[in-house]
Amino acid sequence: MMNETLVEIEETRFNPVPSLITLCNAFCGFASIVYAIASYARGQAIPAACIWFLLGAMVFDTLDGLVARLLNAKSLHGANLDSLADAISFGVAPAVTVFVFIKRNCPDASTGGTLLIWAVALFYLGCTLWRLARYNALEITGEKTEGCFLGLPSPAAASMIYSAGLFLPKIDMTPHQLFYFSLGYAFLTGILMVSNVPYPHVRRCVSGEPRILSWIFICVVVGSIIIFGLTAMVIWAYIYFLIAPLAEMLVRKRAGRPVMAMVSSALGKKPFFKG
Repeated sequence: MMNETLVEIEETRFNPVPSLITLCNAFCGFASIVYAIASYARGQAIPAACIWFLLGAMVFDTLDGLVARLLNAKSLHGANLDSLADAISFGVAPAVTVFVFIKRNCPDASTGGTLLIWAVALFYLGCTLWRLARYNALEITGEKTEGCFLGLPSPAAASMIYSAGLFLPKIDMTPHQLFYFSLGYAFLTGILMVSNVPYPHVRRCVSGEPRILSWIFICVVVGSIIIFGLTAMVIWAYIYFLIAPLAEMLVRKRAGRPVMAMVSSALGKKPFFKG
């Protein structure tokens, strides 16, 4: 929804429709939290409903901006509400899922292990909030990068967390291995959110030239999701999750620049390249 520099947004006659759509984003995030906690209380795995609520939050997060532009109803109120909704759906909800998933699958974790779970879940939440604040700061200063996000977008990061909750239990690992793998996975996802790694706007990926290739890409993505459901959604999410870091490492290696610099927090800095 925040596609204009915040200081340039002019208040117009109040229209509640975009804000109501934004609230639906937050409601989906809240529902995901409730389902995750309820599954833990019943001793069950993370339900598929959580990822469907995440998908709903992502859809509403996209729709509110589109509707605001169509109705000429962009406002500072709506922009701030959008960030708060994102903090719930893509910050608090996946952080709760991290905690619930690891506690559920590693119930014998020691006191030190439980503290590690707390630390990683809070670290993930902190990275999400930091990223949202950085995005707002770049909007205010007008330093927003064109064509790409600076760091892994919080909705994409949340999809990584939920997909792991659905599929990691199906992998043959001991509880000990699953414990440390899950902690490292959540930690890495948080790092990528506050990193310098440029991730392309999906909108730009599907609106490029030539047009025929864009439409073929859209049809392949939508068709695969219709046919294969959540499995296809997870595969496409991982493709997006991995392609930018791999491309960044390749470009840095060819340019002779240190690869580890890509994980540094960079408020206000430009990415190494623009998509």
